[in-house]
Amino acid sequence: MLNRIIDFFLNIPKDTWRDVVLSSMLIPLSFYSATKLRIWLESLRPKNSIFHGYKSAKNDILIFLSQLSAADDQQNMKTNQKYITSFPKSLPNNRNHLETQNYINIDPIWSQSDGLCATQVFNILGQINKYQDFRVADTINDWNKRSNPIFTIGFNPKTIDLINSCAPINFQLNENGTTISLKEHMLILDAIYPNDAGIIQKTFISNTNIPVFILAGLGTTGTEVAGKVLNQNCVALGKLYGNKSFCLLFRTEITKGSSYYDLKCAYPKPQIIRALFYPVTYIKWYKKKLFLKS
Repeated sequence: MLNRIIDFFLNIPKDTWRDVVLSSMLIPLSFYSATKLRIWLESLRPKNSIFHGYKSAKNDILIFLSQLSAADDQQNMKTNQKYITSFPKSLPNNRNHLETQNYINIDPIWSQSDGLCATQVFNILGQINKYQDFRVADTINDWNKRSNPIFTIGFNPKTIDLINSCAPINFQLNENGTTISLKEHMLILDAIYPNDAGIIQKTFISNTNIPVFILAGLGTTGTEVAGKVLNQNCVALGKLYGNKSFCLLFRTEITKGSSYYDLKCAYPKPQIIRALFYPVTYIKWYKKKLFLKS
């Protein structure tokens, strides 16, 4: 039996052996190359490009917000924090009566503007098919993590820390936090009522390729709007900047609500190759005079 098997293989023509060997190498290589090409082409899509470090993240994506806790007048943490929710509940003798519902020991809590901005971030991650491996960060336990892609919302303590540990940072706050401006430029936005303003800064933890998005406003309206600005413009920003850093400044008004914003500048001016690849988007933003020279 063994001899018959050996004879069978020995009688196979050399040309047939060559075809078998080549096929066994070329077919897997073709599948591998096609897969790599598909991944590469997918990465060139504007939305995947701008969030490249998030889509391919091996560690949890961290979302930092202002986490608030109750304290007394001496800044001592209360052990029996109490919060209330008020809502209308008319009475026979008082149609404007407000009922209250108590909540105990629910720290930490977020501001409404931070939470609404975070919902935009969740929506963005879903758009790039990122449905897991992201979470709201714990300000204390996650403070020193430097290998996780980050979204930080509002000028919370972690945002300030990241401003000092990321590069580039293209904007600056004045000392009392009432104006924001682009470094080395005359463009200054304020938060004098009814104005508000905000920024979107894509940057990287210094000396790494770990991406960080700062979404922040001078006031609560600016912070809420920042998430919407990024969500509505991420395709255009992907076309203009790819996976590079950028800074976007916008103005809003408290009286007009979170649906209103006015883009004021995009910095730096996109590379000429981006204009060649996406001329319609480039010209559209150029006509709005949004590009400031480096």
